Amino acid sequence: MQNQFFVIFIFMYWLCHGLAYASDNVLLLNSYHPQYRWTDEITRGVQVSLALDIKPESLHVEYMDKRRFIDDPIYSQKLIDLLQYKYKHNKPDIVITSDDAAYYFILEFGEQLFPGVPIVFCGVNVFDPQSISNRNNITGIAEGMDILGNLELITSLHPKLRKIIMIGDTTGLGLRMVNSAKLIKQDWQNKSKNPDVALDIWDSFSLEELFQKVNELPTDTAILMLAVHKDRLGKYFSFEEHLPVLSAKSKVPIYGMWGALMIGRGVVGGMMNDPYEHGFNTGKMALEILSGTPITQLQIKTSAVYKPRFDYAQLQRFGLEKSLLPKNSVIYNQPFSVYQKNKQLINTVALVFIILVLLITFLVKNISQRVNAQKELYKYNQKLDATVKKRTFELEQRNDELRIISKSMNQLAHTDSLTGLNNRRAAEKNISAYLKRYNITFKHFSLAILDIDHFKMVNDNFGHQIGDKVLEAIAETLTISIRPSDRVYRWGGEEFLVELSETPISDATNILNRLAANIRKVRVHNVGVITVSIGVSEFVKNDDFDSIVKRADDALYRAKNSGRDKLEIG
Repeated sequence: MQNQFFVIFIFMYWLCHGLAYASDNVLLLNSYHPQYRWTDEITRGVQVSLALDIKPESLHVEYMDKRRFIDDPIYSQKLIDLLQYKYKHNKPDIVITSDDAAYYFILEFGEQLFPGVPIVFCGVNVFDPQSISNRNNITGIAEGMDILGNLELITSLHPKLRKIIMIGDTTGLGLRMVNSAKLIKQDWQNKSKNPDVALDIWDSFSLEELFQKVNELPTDTAILMLAVHKDRLGKYFSFEEHLPVLSAKSKVPIYGMWGALMIGRGVVGGMMNDPYEHGFNTGKMALEILSGTPITQLQIKTSAVYKPRFDYAQLQRFGLEKSLLPKNSVIYNQPFSVYQKNKQLINTVALVFIILVLLITFLVKNISQRVNAQKELYKYNQKLDATVKKRTFELEQRNDELRIISKSMNQLAHTDSLTGLNNRRAAEKNISAYLKRYNITFKHFSLAILDIDHFKMVNDNFGHQIGDKVLEAIAETLTISIRPSDRVYRWGGEEFLVELSETPISDATNILNRLAANIRKVRVHNVGVITVSIGVSEFVKNDDFDSIVKRADDALYRAKNSGRDKLEIG
């Protein structure tokens, strides 16, 4: 249902505004598999946050499936080979990682796979800032974990509690969370508000042993689920399949931190975060980087938002009253009365009924007056309708005229009237926009200025009319000689500006020499062979419009001073 609402929203937005997608490629690298509810919700959050700015086919989603293939070096190498092959010729402009496995994978192999590409991470539970102290292309939102907050919540809800058992495993994320739990356990007795509650950690068991052990726990015990991927025998632990079984066998309440993964599968609740919200905020951070914000200006957020969330059925099972819960608690699967379910409809019907009674009473008392008033109103509406139609038609005519004038003025403002090329104003606007993007992606870009040699002599010897024909002929030659991805502008006087997108300087010189050769073939009146001097410059990091134009202009100056009909590189 949520996906249907999302599709409808995008469709309505497109109808009202049209979609102006960016051309960036985004890679979302998920730690786990798409059937894993947590991963599915993070992915959905990222998709929704990017939907209005990134084309659907430009978001590439990969699943590492590391819950099933945890600590498998052969599988990791195959992932590296696969990603290298898939993105060799389609390099992403930004990489988003979700959860710990993908984050640590990119830390180790990111520069090998995607050198220099910005990285935005989310879902990292045990985040160490030192791990990226020498990396200036990484930021993100650490998921963190609220073990201590959950322990305090559990003790407040169960005042007769004597023990809390934290369940994890010895692989990857489970091991990191268990190690954090051990540190908390060391300080618990001294700092806890309830020092009579002991802590225990289970991290070595088979699933059958775990089911048996929880079934034998005394009623003054509670369980806090950390991260469990596999049991001691290497059997995969599925939250969808095994958590409901664990809850059914347990006589004591089970709490956890992963809302979408656990609510409705047998846990009472806990201080939980929302994977959809986590993914959505991460996608927005990625869009900031793609829009030009330096990644160094986006500080790492050290934790997701953890809120108290509970399952109504489990609260009833263990006799927990709503009055015991924190004030900002969210309760899922709570039954509603007929009135609560249909409150808006019932209130609306009641209001409509009252209004109708009042309206009928009023109409009965004033029927004769209303008949006369309606006749007068009908005449007035007829007259008003005719006036509105006339005025609307006149306004539409005026608007059409204004649109034509506006379009013409915009074209005149950005077009050279003699050659029909884009002018200097258009060049500054377009090229500045390209350079802003290239300062993020660092793609090749070259810019050249062409100057007609001895053009003053053409005007002096043949007149300005012939000079204008020379300018028109060269403009036409440049237009038909450049590549579809390039652009040419009338820079001023006898100068033309040539923009060569995604072109290194070596290729640019070949293209410009070809243009110069084509210009030598141009024949206008009795002018003879026409040559041009050319200055060309290649984009470098932090270039702006003025800096790259200045280097090209300096190179042109050298070409003219060294005898003309030459190309110099600036």
